[in-house]
Amino acid sequence: MHRYTVSLVVSLGLFAGCAAPPPQADPEFSDAARFAFREFDTEEPARLAFAIRALEEQLYLSMDLEAESATDRWMAPEFLSDEDVAGIDHPDYPVDAGLPVAVGKFSAHDVSAHPAYLAMADQTPVEPGGPLYDRTFRDGSDACWPGNDCEWMRTDNHLIKQNVLLTVEYDLFKDYRWIDLNLPDPSTVPEGEPIVNEGEPRWAIAARSWTDQVWQGDAGANEIQLSFSFEVWVPREDADSGTLRLLSLWSRTNLSDTVEDSFVQGTIRGGIEDIFEAQEEWLDAQ
Repeated sequence: MHRYTVSLVVSLGLFAGCAAPPPQADPEFSDAARFAFREFDTEEPARLAFAIRALEEQLYLSMDLEAESATDRWMAPEFLSDEDVAGIDHPDYPVDAGLPVAVGKFSAHDVSAHPAYLAMADQTPVEPGGPLYDRTFRDGSDACWPGNDCEWMRTDNHLIKQNVLLTVEYDLFKDYRWIDLNLPDPSTVPEGEPIVNEGEPRWAIAARSWTDQVWQGDAGANEIQLSFSFEVWVPREDADSGTLRLLSLWSRTNLSDTVEDSFVQGTIRGGIEDIFEAQEEWLDAQ
C-alpha cells in the first residue's frame, strides 16, 4: 500500500470514532433543497424563486444560524434521486448512495458584494481546500454577470482538493444564476400569462455544481465518484444588511473501509465552513 494511504488510514482509524453525525434534516428542508437543485436550470425563473423561498424559510426554522460553531449550523438532507439529476452528465453510480451535508451561515456583506470573488479566475483565496483552483468562463459572462447585467455565469473549474480523507486533482462544472425572489408564486398566475414581478426585486444568487466522471486520488488511492452541490446567497429579511448562505453537498467517495460516514461528513462540514470564512475574510479586506 502507498505510504500516504497507510498514514491516512491510521489517522482515520484513530479519529473516526470521535465524529458525530449531522442531525437529520426535516422532510420539509430536504424537499426544498432537492426541489431547488432540480429547478436550477428551469426556463421559468419563478419556479426557482419559489423553491429558494421555501428553502430560505426552512433554513430559518431548522438551523441556529447565529451559532458560532458550524456543528450547530449543519444537517444531513435526504439523498438526491435520479429525477433530481436528470439531464446532468454524471458517473453511473446510484445517486441515492452519496453522503449529504448542508451548512448554513450568515455573511455580514450584502449579496451584491459576493459576485466579485465568484468571478475571479484564481479561486484559491476563497477556496482554501487545496493549492489549486483555476476557473474559466464558458461564455465570457464574467464580464456582465457580477453586476447583474446578465442572468447566467457558467464556469469550468480545475482544482486540487486536499484534506485528511484524500488528495485529488479534478474538474468541476459550476453555474451561477441571478434570481428575483419577489417573483410571484407560479400557481397564482393564470395559465398563459407571463410571470413578472411588478414591484421591487429581491435579488439572490443560486449555484449548482457537478462532476461528470470519477476522479482518483494520489497513486490511485481513494476517489471522488459523485459530487453535486446547490448553493444560495439570499438577502437577509430580518436585518438591514447581510446575506444568508447555504451550501448543500451530495457526494460519494471510495475510501478505506475503516472510515466512518460521520467522519467523512464532519470533514466536509469543516471544509464548507472554511470556504465561508475565507469568503468573509476576502470581502472584509476589500
